[in-house]
Amino acid sequence: MTTSSETADLQRRIYRRWAPVYDRLYAGILKQAHRILAQRASAHGGDVLEIGVGTGLGLPYYHPARKLVGIDISEEMLARAQEKRARLNLQNVSLRVMDAHRLEFSDATFDVVTLPFVLTLVAKPEAVLCECARVTKPGGAIIIASRISRGGVLQSKLERAVAPVARRIGLSSSFHLSTIQQWNEEHGGVLLDAVEDLRPMGFFKLVAIHRKAD
Repeated sequence: MTTSSETADLQRRIYRRWAPVYDRLYAGILKQAHRILAQRASAHGGDVLEIGVGTGLGLPYYHPARKLVGIDISEEMLARAQEKRARLNLQNVSLRVMDAHRLEFSDATFDVVTLPFVLTLVAKPEAVLCECARVTKPGGAIIIASRISRGGVLQSKLERAVAPVARRIGLSSSFHLSTIQQWNEEHGGVLLDAVEDLRPMGFFKLVAIHRKAD
């Protein structure tokens, strides 16, 4: 079984190569999802943690009044995000290298935690979700945008078949909503609030989870 450290090392190597071309390949495809994710987080209010900030594609869409911390496992991707931060004068944004499995923040630090296109790539998504819940304030929100499948026999078989190749190039083809649903039921301190289809053709999903108030 692949450990979170092994997965993190693989991702660092992959995104070292992807960093120079990532925006050209994905900016247009992911624009709507990044925009909606940031708008929902901004509307909630308070301080925001973005996990998997990458090259910072979503940074311009957050409200400037929201204090935002963005983390990523890849120094090369974060360097691109730092360039955007400086170019766009995003004074509300700070960026740090960090592993999502081991968040270096105290309990109940953030009002909102966002995960744009990263949960499907980590070695232990349930562990990452637990860390998200830990650093989210009671009454706060965890908002996920990603390629998430609702399942189906034929679709699941195809996803599993191409998953090894997809992971080697830093993508995900097999991640089911049931993973989040089961974690939500087992955690006890959170509530799965909504699942929303995003363009193109519902290929991406927006998932909203709320941490229950104490």
